[in-house]
Amino acid sequence: MTISMRSRGRICVLFALALFGTAAVAPAQSAATPDGTGIKLGILPFVDATASGNRTAGTDVARTMLSEVVHSTSLQPRLIVADGSVRDAELDPEQAVALGRSQHVDLVFMGTVLEARSEESSKSGWLPSIKGQSGNVNVRRVKATVTLQGELYDVTSGRRLFSVRATGTDSHNVLGGTAYTTFGAWGNDSYRSFLESPMGKSLQTAIADMTKKIAAARPQPYSPILQTPASNAR
Repeated sequence: MTISMRSRGRICVLFALALFGTAAVAPAQSAATPDGTGIKLGILPFVDATASGNRTAGTDVARTMLSEVVHSTSLQPRLIVADGSVRDAELDPEQAVALGRSQHVDLVFMGTVLEARSEESSKSGWLPSIKGQSGNVNVRRVKATVTLQGELYDVTSGRRLFSVRATGTDSHNVLGGTAYTTFGAWGNDSYRSFLESPMGKSLQTAIADMTKKIAAARPQPYSPILQTPASNAR
C-alpha cells in the first residue's frame, strides 16, 4: 500500500501527540472553559475625560465595573495598576497588554468616562393647607447621561478584541438634597450615595452594558490539534 506524503505528515503529527502530549505541539492557551470560567480579566482605572478633578474617580468606576463583572459573568476580574513609572491615564495599548502579562491576566480592559452630563428643571408650589398651615415645596427634575468608551485586549496575542461605547441614562424627581449633577462630585464617604443619584444610575447602566460586551467578546477555547476555535472544530 502506498502512503502519500500528506498522509505521512498526519501520521507523524498524531504520533507526536500520543508520545509527548498536546502541549508539545500546541500553543499555550488559557485554562478557560467555554462559559468563560477561569478567564482572568484585568481592569485598569478608568480615565476621567470629564475633567472632574476627582483623583479617585477612575478607580471608583473600575471597582464598580469589577462588582458588575463578578455579579453577571463567570469571568475572574481584578484591578490592575501601573507600576509607577507611568500614570494609568497615560498607558498605551502595548503597555497595558505588557502590564496584563506581568500580572497574569488573560484580558485587559481600558475604559474612559467620555461624557457625564445632566439636565435640570424645577417646579415649585404650595402644599394644601392643613389647619391653617401650608408649605412651599420645590421639585427638581434631573436627567443624566453617561457615556463610556472601552477597549478590550487579548494578553496572549496582544490583539484588540473590541473598541466600543456604552451609554446609560436615568431621570427622576429630587426633593431637595444633593442631586450629584456633576461627575466626580462625590467625596471619600459619599460614592455610594452618588450611585443612587440619576448620574450614578446612568453610570451603572453603562457599566452593565459594557460588561455584556466584554463577556461576549472573550476569546473562545481552542482545539489543541486543529489550533482553531473549538466551536469550529469538526
